[in-house]
Amino acid sequence: MQKNRNWLFTFFRDKNLRYYNSKIKTPPYLDLDECFPDHKILEENWRGIKKEVMGVLASGKNIPRFHEIDNGQEYISNNDGVSWGLINLLIYDMWHQKNCALCPKTSSILKRLRGVKSAYFSVLDPGKHIPPHVGPYKGILRYQLGLSVPKNGGCKLVVDGKDYFWKEGEGVLFDDTYLHEVKNNTDEERIALLLDIKRKLPGFLGVYDFFIFKLIQFLLLLNNTFKKSKIN
Repeated sequence: MQKNRNWLFTFFRDKNLRYYNSKIKTPPYLDLDECFPDHKILEENWRGIKKEVMGVLASGKNIPRFHEIDNGQEYISNNDGVSWGLINLLIYDMWHQKNCALCPKTSSILKRLRGVKSAYFSVLDPGKHIPPHVGPYKGILRYQLGLSVPKNGGCKLVVDGKDYFWKEGEGVLFDDTYLHEVKNNTDEERIALLLDIKRKLPGFLGVYDFFIFKLIQFLLLLNNTFKKSKIN
């Protein structure tokens, strides 16, 4: 599915995902209290988080689009000419210090939470459609906190054919290795805080995952992800 990936990368990615899938069975959507109890801290502070990111967006700074950070994601980010912007704060356990300085309160809250390995604001322009795709790595779960949600109800997440409509101040947790997509069929932006939450993996799978996680970190550094993610 991903473009601009060489055959060796694609072969390893797909084989690795099949291995995880053979060992881990979870439903498309997961219970927040069971799998990520710290979600309550974010949801108690959502208004302050929203105010901070809205200040960054109002400043006129350039927000990179997903495919500008990772050109292998053009097929979901640059598919329709409508912008999908990201403000990266934490990338696989590596803090983006310059971006964090723009959102100090949010960053301070995130640093108190257990198991959070990536954190970024996702900004979908009106009319944006992120087509069906699957996440390449099953070592994490994806959390989304609605911050600014279109009012007419035409904006939704679809995971394994099941719709979820964001609500401001409420979060959702899902397994992004299921087929999923996002539709913003409205004339408003949708802004959310997205987190990657580390799975708790037993025995050998936990050891194996440790090295996969380190490999992903290395590939992100090789891609100059921090430079490409900088908010100017």
